[in-house]
Amino acid sequence: MRSASIHSAEMPQANRLENNMSRKLIVPFMTFFLILSCAQKSEGLKQSDVQGLVYQFLAMHAQHHSLTDEISERTLENYLMILDYGKYYFLKSDIETFRKKKHLIDDYLKARQYDFIFEIYMVYRKRVDEKMLLFDRMIVNNYDFNVDEKIILDRDKVDFSSTPEETKNRWRKTIKLQLLNYMSAGKKIDYAKKKLIKKYELLHKEIKKTSTEDILAKFVNAYSTALDPHSNYLTQDQHEDFKISMELKLEGIGVRLRSEDGFVIVESIIPGGATDKLPDTIKLKPNDKIVAVAQADGEPVDVIDMHLRDVVKKIRGKKGTEVRLTILRETETNGGDKPSRMIVPIVREEIKLQDSDAESDTKRVKINGKSVHIGYIKLPSFYQDTQGGKSSAGDMVEHLLRMNKKKVSGLILDLRGNPGGLLNEAIDIAGLFIDKGPVVQIKDGRNPPRVYSDHQGGALYDGPLVILIDKFSASASEILAGAFKDYQRGLVIGPSNTFGKGTVQQYNALPFRGGAIKVTTHIFYQPGGTSNQLHGIKPDIFVPAMSSIWDIGESKTRYPLQWKQIQRASFTPWKKISPSVMAKLKRRSQGRIKGDKKFIKLIAKIKKYKKQLNNKSISLKEESIIEKQKKKELEKNERNKKNKKIIDLEQDIFLKEAMNITSDYIIMSPKR
Repeated sequence: MRSASIHSAEMPQANRLENNMSRKLIVPFMTFFLILSCAQKSEGLKQSDVQGLVYQFLAMHAQHHSLTDEISERTLENYLMILDYGKYYFLKSDIETFRKKKHLIDDYLKARQYDFIFEIYMVYRKRVDEKMLLFDRMIVNNYDFNVDEKIILDRDKVDFSSTPEETKNRWRKTIKLQLLNYMSAGKKIDYAKKKLIKKYELLHKEIKKTSTEDILAKFVNAYSTALDPHSNYLTQDQHEDFKISMELKLEGIGVRLRSEDGFVIVESIIPGGATDKLPDTIKLKPNDKIVAVAQADGEPVDVIDMHLRDVVKKIRGKKGTEVRLTILRETETNGGDKPSRMIVPIVREEIKLQDSDAESDTKRVKINGKSVHIGYIKLPSFYQDTQGGKSSAGDMVEHLLRMNKKKVSGLILDLRGNPGGLLNEAIDIAGLFIDKGPVVQIKDGRNPPRVYSDHQGGALYDGPLVILIDKFSASASEILAGAFKDYQRGLVIGPSNTFGKGTVQQYNALPFRGGAIKVTTHIFYQPGGTSNQLHGIKPDIFVPAMSSIWDIGESKTRYPLQWKQIQRASFTPWKKISPSVMAKLKRRSQGRIKGDKKFIKLIAKIKKYKKQLNNKSISLKEESIIEKQKKKELEKNERNKKNKKIIDLEQDIFLKEAMNITSDYIIMSPKR
C-alpha cells in the first residue's frame, strides 16, 4: 500500500472555510482515493500545479484578469456539465447542494483547498454506480417501439431528476432511444440489447479507472472554459494530438482508427502511408479489428477493451521501428460469422496527412455563350510544419504560380469547412492577394490594438477573386475573408455567416507534466475596426447549402467574449467590385437558383430539416427513428462528402453556382 499512502498524503485536508461541503462526503471520498491510488498511480497534473495554472490563465487572458464570483459560478456549472452533460446521473438535490458553494470556488482556489473538486466527483461516482444498477434492471424489460413518445435532447430544456420515478422514466426513454439507434441499422432487439450492455460496461469501466490527474484536468478545463469557450488545459495526449493537427504529420503506420464495442477498428487507410504500401496479401482493410499490438519481436499486448488513445500510443512510434498488429477480419463466407486472425508487421514511417493540404484545379465554364477559365483552390486549414519547411502559405504560392501559368481569368478560394489554424499563415496568405497593408488588428484587455500587416509589396495574384465560406469557416478563415471584404478585394459567397470566432489563442507547452495550455489572449478585428467575434463574416451573395441548417456559432457557445468597435487601420481599398456590379451579380444568381430543380429541392430540404432540428426532440417510435437515421446519414454525406475530383459540379451544386457567379464577375470586370 505504499502508493496508497503517497497519494492519500496528497489529498487536501478538510477545508477550514466556514461554508464547507457536507462532512458526510469526506469519509467515502478519502476511502475511494485510497482504493483508486492502489489501482493507478497518476504521474500527470498534481494539486500543487492547479493554482499556478489558474493564475497563468488570468495573467494571459484577453478580458478576465482576476478570480471573481462570476467565474466561480461558471466554473461550477462547467464542471457539473463535464461530468454529467446529459443530466442522467446527478440528482436535483445534489445540484442544489453544490450550488450553495457557487461563489466560494474562487476562495478555495486562492487558499489552495481542493476538497470540493473531489467531493463533487465522489457524488458523481456514487450516482453512476446507482444508475448502472438501474440500467441492469431496466435493460431486460420489454420495450414497445410502436408507442409515439418523444425524448427531449436539449440539455437546457431538461432539469436534473428530483424523484425516483422521474429518474426511471428518463432512463427508460434513454435506453429505448439507444436500442432504436442499433435497430435502425437493421439489427434485432436481442442484438441491440447485447451491444448496449457492452457499451455501458465499457463506460463504467472507464469511469472506475479515472485517476486523480483526470479529475484535476476536468476541473482545470471547467475553470478555463469559464473564462471563454476556447481557453483550455490540454493533457499530454491532447497536446500531441494538437501538434499533429498543426503539422499535418505523425510517425506511425498511416491508418485512421475508431473505437466500437471494445474493439479498435480500422476506419480508413491514409494514401501513401506505411500501411498503404504493404503487399495486398497482408494489407489492412477497413473494418479490420485490432486485438493485439507487439513491438518488433516483443510479446503481443491484448488491446481488447483498451481505450482508443492507449492503443494509438502503442501503435505510434519512431520512424523505422516495427510494430506487429494482430487483427481479426470478417470472412466473406458463412455470412461473415467466422473471423480470420492474422499478424501484420508494419515498419513505421512519417505519415503526411494529405487530406488537410491545399489542393487546386482549373475549370472552363460556359455562361451566356462565353467560355471562362476559372482557377480553384481548396484550403482546408492554416497549417505549418517548421521542421519540414511546409506551410499553407507556401503551398498557396505554388498553387497561385500554377494558376498564373495556366492564365486563369478568375480564381475561387474555397474556405468552406476551414476551422482556422495559425494566425501568421492567414496574414501571409492575405499578402498574396493585396499589394501591402494591414490584414488584422488584435487587442487585449489592457493595451491599444496591434496592427499586423503584409509588408511584401505586390500581389502574386491580382485578378478577380471569389471567396467561399460557410458556417464551419472559423478563426483564421474569418480573418482572411474579413480582410478581403474590407479591402473590397474579392467577392464573398456563402449559405450563411461564418462561425464567428474572433479571438486569438496563445498555445504554450508546459514545462511540467507534458501538457499545454491554450489561452484566449486577444480579440481580433478586421482592418476596418469591426470584429467577426460572435456573428461572423456575412456573405456578399447568399447561395443555399445544407450546412446552413446547423444552428451553431460563437454566439451559441457558453460565455463567449463581447467586443466594442475600435479605430480603423490605415489602408486603401481596392474597390474591385462596384455596388452596381454587386447588385447585378446577386440578381443573376437568384434567378438561376429559383429556376434550378436541384436548388428548389435543396431549399425545401433545408427548411424541413431546420424545423426538425429546432424541435430538439426525437420520436421513440420505430419508423420515425429509422427515418431520422436516414436523414442523419444524408446530412453527413452533404457536409463531409469526399469526392475523388477536386472540382465536381454534379455533386457540389453550391460550387457550380459559385462558378457561375465567378464567370459573371469576370465578364463584368473592367480588366477583362
